Amino acid sequence: MPERNLLKLFLVALFFSLLGSSTDASAQTGRAIWALHDGEKIERDDLRSPFKRGNTVWNGKRIRLFGARNEIIAFQLIVEAGATEIKQLSVALPELKLGAHRITYRAPGNDPSNSVGRPIQLFTVNYLNVTKTTEASWFYWSKNAIPADTTGWKPVQLVPENAKAGKGGFPVSVAPQQNQAIWIEIYTPRELPAGLYRGQIQVKMDGQTKRIPLELELFDFTLPDENSLPTMVYYEGSQPELYQGRNLDAEYHRFGHRHRVELIHEYSIGRVKAAMSRFTGADFTQAKGYEGPGQGVGNQIVPATFYGPGKDFDERASAWRKSDEWMTFLNQYLPKARTFLYMPDEPPPSQFPYIRQIADNIHSNPGPGRALSVMVTKKYVPELDGAIDIWNGFIDFEAAARERAKGRQYWTYGGGRPVSGANLIDTTAVDVRMLPWACFKAGVGVYFQWHSVHWRHNGQKQGERNQNVWANPVTFDNRGQPNKPIEDQNFANGDGVQMYPGEDKLHPDQDRGIAGPVGTVQFANLRRGLQDHLYLTMARQRGHTALVDELIKKLIPRVYSEVKETDPVGFSERGDDYEQARYRLAQAIAAPKRP
Repeated sequence: MPERNLLKLFLVALFFSLLGSSTDASAQTGRAIWALHDGEKIERDDLRSPFKRGNTVWNGKRIRLFGARNEIIAFQLIVEAGATEIKQLSVALPELKLGAHRITYRAPGNDPSNSVGRPIQLFTVNYLNVTKTTEASWFYWSKNAIPADTTGWKPVQLVPENAKAGKGGFPVSVAPQQNQAIWIEIYTPRELPAGLYRGQIQVKMDGQTKRIPLELELFDFTLPDENSLPTMVYYEGSQPELYQGRNLDAEYHRFGHRHRVELIHEYSIGRVKAAMSRFTGADFTQAKGYEGPGQGVGNQIVPATFYGPGKDFDERASAWRKSDEWMTFLNQYLPKARTFLYMPDEPPPSQFPYIRQIADNIHSNPGPGRALSVMVTKKYVPELDGAIDIWNGFIDFEAAARERAKGRQYWTYGGGRPVSGANLIDTTAVDVRMLPWACFKAGVGVYFQWHSVHWRHNGQKQGERNQNVWANPVTFDNRGQPNKPIEDQNFANGDGVQMYPGEDKLHPDQDRGIAGPVGTVQFANLRRGLQDHLYLTMARQRGHTALVDELIKKLIPRVYSEVKETDPVGFSERGDDYEQARYRLAQAIAAPKRP
């Protein structure tokens, strides 16, 4: 009899277990949760992604990450609603631990740039509907260079979890047959020991909680605070001031610093003095709300002019006086600064004589001003030979080598397919990540993005210029200009926008209630690429040249002048490839040095 009772109890328990399993909401509605690294874009209605079955961070059951100390490691959690709406979705990652060592979550404040004590940060991904492929020819040089999928609801902004309800703040809703990506970033402090850190992602959906195990393999090395590829992105403080109603320069500069870029513009001696703590590093300390990569490290790029030289250098006497004054000041207060005189932007041949005139005014100076570099946003042209100290444009490998041999520098900016990635909404995520890889291969000294907050079209768009950037993906638009040939009238999705306004006084229905910038998938992938550049640099410094060359050949076999205009892209567009390469680099860097 006791055996029969036990058998009955077992069968009853089994019945209810099966009943509970069959009536589970996820099983009934087709809901799914899976994870992905930061190197892919999953559209809002994509429920058939091959990455759901597995990728470098997801094996169907757990999330596996890796990295070094002083690194920001990002991944995505994709939550699919299936047949019925998810009314309330929120995600948490309380901590990662290894013995007594913790990486601990702390709730955000209103300022998204304040990262003190916040090594774990969560964001909801906002989507923009791209209805037409970017037409600007400098991004897609031919039809062969256009990505396979350019339209649809593309992931763009990374909205802090504490944004306004209905505008990206937790909890969020997910419509039927759609997904919602949750972007999670983990900063690994410098003092942590190497090892395997474990934690659990908590996913709450309409009152039910699902837990997903997460592991972070922390390698025994530390990424430097200073970039191996200095990167500058133009910043126009008047645009946040217009959209958000007040000056937020400190917040935007902190946010840029956390992405390992320098937000820059033209400087005068007075402006440098007013912003001196930005260059000494005091602005990027815990006392000023900053914790993370580059803590205590100041900006180094201090342009004398930007998007043109102005008139002070047209005459020799004035040029000598202004350049002497500028270089004397920098030598005294910021001796390690990179500075330059910006020539007319992307100059046509008709401006070459003027550029030579200014260059001669600088180079003929017998005083300290002679050291002020003349920079032009153009690839090498023989008409300007000897006049240019810094070429900043398309990389011709042979021309760059010749110029460097003469003591000149070669930088690059932007990007366009097929010769490199393009920083757009309608390109792949790794289009931006691969740019530092291409710069590494080409030996580029500084990388430049032409704008970070290009919300007002910078004069290209005619008529109303106060763009609703939270609703319209087009951020460069020169269509309808009466003095421009029709073939030169075009537009681009997301060009010049690395950050979005956390508040929007011009379009109140789009206000997220965040007192500072909101990042993007593009900006995060630029940071990922800059961290990859550090991996490549450290591996080469430690003697792993063969490995570095192998990975460069595999991932970016043809870039810049190695690619013909009508070719398909010469780089991998798969995020998994870059993650696998980074893991091999991490293993090599962390390995004990051979005797």
